[in-house]
Amino acid sequence: MLSPRKKKLLTAALTVGITAYLIYRVYSEASRIKLRPSQLLSPYFLLAFLLGIAGYMTYTTLWYIYLSDLAEVDFKRVLLANLSGTYLSFSFNAAVGTLVKVKFIGASYFQVLASSLIEVATEFMVGSAMLFLMAHDWTALLVFLFFLLTFLADSWVYRALLPVLSRVRMGSAFQEFYAGWHRAKSRPGRLFVALILGTMLVLINAGILVSVGMTFGVSIQPGDAVKAILYSAFLGSALGTPGGLGGNELGVLMAIGNTGLNVVIAFAFKFLNQYLFALIGAFAFYRFVLAEVGVKDLTDEGEGELDGSHEGSSGGSGEED
Repeated sequence: MLSPRKKKLLTAALTVGITAYLIYRVYSEASRIKLRPSQLLSPYFLLAFLLGIAGYMTYTTLWYIYLSDLAEVDFKRVLLANLSGTYLSFSFNAAVGTLVKVKFIGASYFQVLASSLIEVATEFMVGSAMLFLMAHDWTALLVFLFFLLTFLADSWVYRALLPVLSRVRMGSAFQEFYAGWHRAKSRPGRLFVALILGTMLVLINAGILVSVGMTFGVSIQPGDAVKAILYSAFLGSALGTPGGLGGNELGVLMAIGNTGLNVVIAFAFKFLNQYLFALIGAFAFYRFVLAEVGVKDLTDEGEGELDGSHEGSSGGSGEED
């Protein structure tokens, strides 16, 4: 097992390397293509920008629906927490972002983590179902059935895993995580609304990618756009770099093709879909959140409080947000 310090250094080195390569690749490809500034003033790019805002608000609303059964919190507070978490996921890591969300919202760490993961699971479930219906992708059907199982048979999975995780001293963390997961989906009415919002989120994000493609004269099929969203979300989480930088773009390219122009499209899509809100989140964090959560040294506190709990969460849930 690597020490927390070595993990931090390895993540930092990986992030710097991927970021440098990404900047070089986008710059070199954009130079070859000779992009025109007028392209960024096209109606398609404006549409993509507006859809990006709509997508982030839908994403926040979906989290708010699941979180409302775990904590008494208004939508504005959830939005500020989400923006701050997006910023901190880039500037530090997802664990620190989750810690600040926990302090600002007032719920427990594992319950906030559960509400975030059930939001991600909703997006993957409806997205994989749409991909199967659009492209008859049988792998997507298996992904849909897996996430459907997490919703319908979560109590059975909990009873099966609890004895195993208790043996490795992760039982209490898993119990708290499951309590948050189960409560978040406990009301059928809210769950139905969440599924509708999850469907809207996938459609909006697909619309962003299609619109960005049209900005640069590239036609992206809706099925490929949905596939790009799912690949991007998975690789962005699995790679482990802050904000999923590098993995996000790689997932998009795997779906739409690794050409020079598509590199630019992938980066522009992720900027409007995610990176822009990290910049806005910096303002939200330093203007509204930091004074209230009272974090004196964010990096030290994140390391001290989250090394154990975040490792526990990966055993109980297998995540990222």
